Amino acid sequence: MKKNELSKGFFYGMIAICMVLIIFVGIGFGVFAAQPKPIVYQDENGGNIVINYTNNISGLKIEDAVPTVDSVGMKNNEDNEYFDFSIDILLDNASSINYEIAAIKNKDNSTISDDDIRLYLEKENSGEYKEVFKPSPFVPLKEESKFGTKPGNMVLYSTKATRSGSERYRLRMWLSDKSLLAKGSYEVEIVVNGNSK
Repeated sequence: MKKNELSKGFFYGMIAICMVLIIFVGIGFGVFAAQPKPIVYQDENGGNIVINYTNNISGLKIEDAVPTVDSVGMKNNEDNEYFDFSIDILLDNASSINYEIAAIKNKDNSTISDDDIRLYLEKENSGEYKEVFKPSPFVPLKEESKFGTKPGNMVLYSTKATRSGSERYRLRMWLSDKSLLAKGSYEVEIVVNGNSK
């Protein structure tokens, strides 16, 4: 081969290699760009709240309940008579988080009157649960709360957290001893709403 033919072959070879590289880079970039980008929630002030449920259950349901006096209902400890959950708080760049715990009534699974239901919430403090919401009937909001709880739902407790950590709660629900019902059902789900500063 002549020197001129060698340099032409080298030149064409280099162009072919460059084109292959450009094609691979273009395909790789296209695939990368087409991947869905994760959506990361971050409060504008740098904090967030996560509610954790035990056993993937998000609330309580009572069926064919026997009317119970408050003093007994407040101490119910059998399965399905109480519901434990925790709220994990991450302040990040925020100085505090205000949040509220709310109950959402499942209308499809609730045949008992709101007035006949008793909800009771406790918060763990130094290994013991202490009352933060006394036994009360379900009273739905008429308008949205300042933290975002929707009308028709009920706010059980509002508080302010000034440090990151986990706070534990226990919910109990029973049929009031003043109820005239022989049987019925009622179901609520617990949610948390809030904002940081």
